[in-house]
Amino acid sequence: MNDIAGVKPVEFLRQVVIQMIFVMNLVRVAEAQVYVPVFKEVEMQATIAPLGQVVTGNFSGHSTVAAICKVEKAIYFFDPDSMENLILTNVVSLPDTPIAISIGHEVVLDSSIHEKPFDKLAVLTNEHSVVLVSFGKDGRPVITSPTPVDAYTTDVRVADLEAGGKLDIVAFGKFCLGISVAKSVDGGRFEEANLAQGPLGSIPFSSIVFTDFNGDLVPDMAALDWVNRRLLIFYGRGDGTFAQPVSFELKAEPSCLAVADLTGNGYPDILIGYSRLGQIDLYGGDGVGRFFLRQTLKTVGPVSKIAVADFTGNGVMDIAALSGKEKQITIFSYDLISKNFKYAGVIGLGENYDDIIPFYFPDRVRADLVATSLTEQYIKVFKTSVNFNKFPDVLLPVSEDADRLLVSGNDTSSYVIVADSSGNITSIHYNGASATEPGTIDEFQSEGSPVSMKLIASDSLHLLLSYDNADMVSTYGISSEEEERKVMTAYLPFAVNGTTRGDSTIIVAAYPMKSDSEVGISYFTSFIRGGDFLEKDFTVDELKDYLSSAVSLDGPSFYRIWRNAADTLTFACTYLKDGKSVSTSMRGSDARLSTSDEQVHLLLESDDTLTGFKAALEKPMHLSLHQTWVMPFDRSDLSSIRVSTVDSTDYVAFFDGTRSSVLFYSATTIRSRLIRSWHVESKPADIAILPSMRRVYFLNRIESYVSIHSF
Repeated sequence: MNDIAGVKPVEFLRQVVIQMIFVMNLVRVAEAQVYVPVFKEVEMQATIAPLGQVVTGNFSGHSTVAAICKVEKAIYFFDPDSMENLILTNVVSLPDTPIAISIGHEVVLDSSIHEKPFDKLAVLTNEHSVVLVSFGKDGRPVITSPTPVDAYTTDVRVADLEAGGKLDIVAFGKFCLGISVAKSVDGGRFEEANLAQGPLGSIPFSSIVFTDFNGDLVPDMAALDWVNRRLLIFYGRGDGTFAQPVSFELKAEPSCLAVADLTGNGYPDILIGYSRLGQIDLYGGDGVGRFFLRQTLKTVGPVSKIAVADFTGNGVMDIAALSGKEKQITIFSYDLISKNFKYAGVIGLGENYDDIIPFYFPDRVRADLVATSLTEQYIKVFKTSVNFNKFPDVLLPVSEDADRLLVSGNDTSSYVIVADSSGNITSIHYNGASATEPGTIDEFQSEGSPVSMKLIASDSLHLLLSYDNADMVSTYGISSEEEERKVMTAYLPFAVNGTTRGDSTIIVAAYPMKSDSEVGISYFTSFIRGGDFLEKDFTVDELKDYLSSAVSLDGPSFYRIWRNAADTLTFACTYLKDGKSVSTSMRGSDARLSTSDEQVHLLLESDDTLTGFKAALEKPMHLSLHQTWVMPFDRSDLSSIRVSTVDSTDYVAFFDGTRSSVLFYSATTIRSRLIRSWHVESKPADIAILPSMRRVYFLNRIESYVSIHSF
């Protein structure tokens, strides 16, 4: 066969394939949202002496930074203030000059004897001994008696080697053969350290990290053998001893070691830094104790320290590598598309810093960096922001008065319903799971200002509305040609719900009675599609300022929540078939109810947690709450909290005013995790979640649009 235009057929085909791959990659990049941390704000906290190694721990109920001060023979403690700065709050004097520090946390099994434990600080001093520093109930420092260790040790760790709730002291160094282990004794005392023999007896270490690598709940040890260029993994036996090490050959003399779950699979991974090579090796763990070289990251200079944290707030770990001599920090961010870490920029330090650690200020989901120097008389805090490098989200123009948002859909189509205070309803239909252009847009005028809105999904979609100026409930056919239908209520409904069962349509509405002590419930059933509704009425002997109301259609039952005090709520239910009511008290500041698959779900908000419950009305009359998940939070300005449940997983979205972001979580009985976060310029008027389409919707009233975000 002759060449075409001078190009061989095989070469031509190869070029076509390359171009197709290139286009496909462009499409993937266009669909991806890349998070890059931007360290654009630098703040200095003045001290009276240069500071060295730095750690962060919970010493008195919140995160605190502790730093070595060799000049003063002391440890400096810094706490965050309300302006997100670190301020010097305590100076603890030591018997001798500190060389190294590390953090340990004890597990107290008998809480009736011991107070809730906080972190303890292990300090290696120049006198070849280790002391533990902690803080008592009165806030005063408590320092243990010095425990002698090997004379050539240069670093220290504390770990619960027997997994029994007591910390042991482990000291080691580049010129110390083996490790010195001091066993914990009752009363905070330690027996004199002994040099560990066996597999550790002839190895000088440059770093040690304790964690459970193989899932047996016993601490294992990762160590760098810098002389022989090896990574060693020692698996703990549970009695304070270790098995023979598993050895991994390294490229050069290692300089630092870090351990964290870097890929989100729940298993610890290992980072090895090299000073001479100026790079980091990432070893991925499989959860049963095996590791493989996953990726090599090139840094701007020799690596002296590695810090791992979520610097972008997207729920995935990032990597910061300190090059002290180059006065720079290299940042790597995890790419959700390639499943690898990518270079994300460099932070110029201006000075030669010796140590860095990540630090989470209160009410921030992303970490900042704290750096210290043995020559400068201050520490630096590098504040992070997030640069969203992405293509614009889908925007739907809506009325400037829009303040209510509903969504519904399946794998083939979805609907976005927007309403304003004047009763203008807009229905926007998307045909196709990945469509970005709306298919049809319908607008109609409802009877008045909506108070409660619900979507009923069956063979067609129906919108239920109750109003603040009309004593009725309206139904509109969204995905069909059905006309508006009305059912009358005694007074103005404040809660409405509905469902379809076969050829029947069921609507339940709750409204205040004319008296000041009763709530009316109307239960409408239409057995003939399009025919008149049959009505049953019930009353509840109370009228409260309800925080949230929901009507379950299994019974039916009427659920409601009201506030008794600033931190006490009452959750009540009436079984409408016999009119009996039950209630229970809850500790919390706010709550919301939602219905899913004829089940009632409760979201309880307190100062430091969001908690999910499933409500159940049991016989004999008993209202039970089964906790399904807990998400801890520092005090934050949360609003527009929404929940959607699919296959026992709660998807929770809310606006966090402190961070000016919408946070999106998944929560199950096993764990809760941050899936995505979106920085927004203004508070959304409403938020909606559609898990089946993997989308979150924001209603922006200021800019008059609904934005669609994929997850």
